[in-house]
Amino acid sequence: MPKRIVLVGGGSGGHVFPLMAVAEALRVADPSVELMMLGNGPFLASASAAAGLPYKTIQAGKLRRYFSLWTLLAPFQTIAGFFQSLWILFSYMPDVMFTKGGYASLPPALVAKLYMIPVYTHESDSVPGLANKFISKLATAVFISFESTAKYFKNGKAILVGNPVRPELLTGDKAAALQQFNFRADKKTILITGGSQGAKRVNDAILEALIQLVQNFQVIHQSGESQYAAVKAIIDQYAKEGEKSYGPMISANYRLYPFLNPQDMGNAYAAADIIISRGGASNLFEISALGKPAIIIPLSKASSRGDQIGNAIEFEKYGAVVIEEANITPHIIVNQIQELLETARYQAISEKIKTFAKPEAAKNIASVLLAS
Repeated sequence: MPKRIVLVGGGSGGHVFPLMAVAEALRVADPSVELMMLGNGPFLASASAAAGLPYKTIQAGKLRRYFSLWTLLAPFQTIAGFFQSLWILFSYMPDVMFTKGGYASLPPALVAKLYMIPVYTHESDSVPGLANKFISKLATAVFISFESTAKYFKNGKAILVGNPVRPELLTGDKAAALQQFNFRADKKTILITGGSQGAKRVNDAILEALIQLVQNFQVIHQSGESQYAAVKAIIDQYAKEGEKSYGPMISANYRLYPFLNPQDMGNAYAAADIIISRGGASNLFEISALGKPAIIIPLSKASSRGDQIGNAIEFEKYGAVVIEEANITPHIIVNQIQELLETARYQAISEKIKTFAKPEAAKNIASVLLAS
């Protein structure tokens, strides 16, 4: 009988994309394996469809760290998700469950424990989320990305593997990528990404620095779907105001996207000489696998549980530049880019950042799941 594995997740790309990397590694390791995706949210639904994987959706109540009327509905959504999971898992009855943590993973993990299905979970960040703190008590093992995360889990439960990275992000060709973005090979390219959901403070800082940036560099800017319209409106205004001066430089040297699919993101990574990113674990492990010098602007503690700051502090040890949100200015951004591009420093940081990468993460997770 082929092994049946259910992969659970949802929410942002930071949870979904590593899940898809593990699914791909499972298929490579054992082509007969039967996989099903279970969870919540448009990212998981579209990623599952693109990979040709069966997908079942459940209700899920998000545990927010700020006041929201949606929080009042969260317990009822979680209860609904629990009963949906009861039926879905009874019908499918997998041999093992792998979750990426997050609020969508709670109901299926509870049901799996009731059905005595082994549960494995993965924690991307240096500081675990509330869901994974709970799921870890049900799990056979917790895969972790950062060595420092082991202290949050029971002795012997944590397995250091790194964060799974989608292979298609690492195979872009620079010449073809520059051609796709209609960029020149003799100018340095800067990629700005705030993750799948964007980052308003990063977008604002880039807009403030844009006229300086396009004078010297080519810029690929992933703004996030929710902020694309606002960013584009400002860019259009800049282009109109500077039509006889800096406007043509914006047209020639700036590319704005709401979201980049895996193939386009792979090309953006290939084209980039410097990457400016939030501090999500997926971004950091992708950057390190590519060996690209980076400027990391983590989400502040006021807006999060502090996981991105913890991630960034770990990454800084390997040569990344870390700038706190409160300290972002156009002058600092441009200066840091210029310093990173100094030839001797660029090569040294590139080599050092590569040592942070754990390219076998997805393969190692798949090996454990198939052996369980």
